[in-house]
Amino acid sequence: MELSKIVANQVLIIFGLVMVGFFLARMKKLTEKGAKEMTTVLLSVVTPCVLITSYEKPFNVSEVKNLGIAAAFALFLHIFAIVLSTVVFKRQKDENHRRINTYASIYSNCGFMAIPLLSAALGNQGVFFGSMYLAVFTPLYWTHGIYLYTGGNKREISLKKGFINPGVIGTVVSMVLFFSGFWFKAYPAPLNAGIGVIKSVIGYIASLNTPLAMLVLGYYLSEINFAACLKKPVIYAVCFMRLLIIPLSCVFAAKIINIPPDVAKAIIIPAACPVANITTLFAAKYNLDANYASELVSVSTVLSVITIPLVVMSFGL
Repeated sequence: MELSKIVANQVLIIFGLVMVGFFLARMKKLTEKGAKEMTTVLLSVVTPCVLITSYEKPFNVSEVKNLGIAAAFALFLHIFAIVLSTVVFKRQKDENHRRINTYASIYSNCGFMAIPLLSAALGNQGVFFGSMYLAVFTPLYWTHGIYLYTGGNKREISLKKGFINPGVIGTVVSMVLFFSGFWFKAYPAPLNAGIGVIKSVIGYIASLNTPLAMLVLGYYLSEINFAACLKKPVIYAVCFMRLLIIPLSCVFAAKIINIPPDVAKAIIIPAACPVANITTLFAAKYNLDANYASELVSVSTVLSVITIPLVVMSFGL
């Protein structure tokens, strides 16, 4: 139960940071342009630095094995979510909302919200294993996600963006440094000092992840009319899928398959996160209902303050 308390505390801290962004936006101190620029910095620079920092450890065979288990478990969970969400929303009459609802149920905010939570609750070890969830998530949302949003238009699918992007590149660089033992080799004094400076720079940049990500989330929450969107029953159905059904299935599978606890915790937390921000961006890009997608992101983010600790608690932690 100790971990669930830590996670609950960290979720409240994160929500507090989100509220700072919310009020800054309401007071016109944080604009759409500023939020977009911070998002670019987060995705292109900060997230890769967080990943590199989490892989800054001596090479260990048992950890490599667990890293593989984490990748396989994350892939299994995404496939399960794709199948389940496709079946659940298959008969929805509104085609645009059907695509958005299916996408929103499958893909979590594992970059913006999970990494800060993993770092705070589980430390670098949590980010180390949790990075595999991000490594599976990124190619899938650029391929299956676009296929879903475009109604099966394969021409829109970008394998290049799926595999050549800051998240995947950051993971690959991190793994190369980990497997090569780069950080722990003996170097001449001047080179060693230079590497120390580089590590410090990377560490400082990585520490920006939580506050910047939550300020951006706060901005997008400020743009939503909660009174209106809370009257839409389908929003609750999507949130139920994204925040409870899929992550609780992850918990059940972890127990049945007997996934190592450290690995299970690092995958369960990103699986329990709210609807991904990219849901809104893709809806706008492909001329679907971007306002509705924003409502899903916002409502699920607020509800996740309650559901994430509950999901972690259900694992008996």
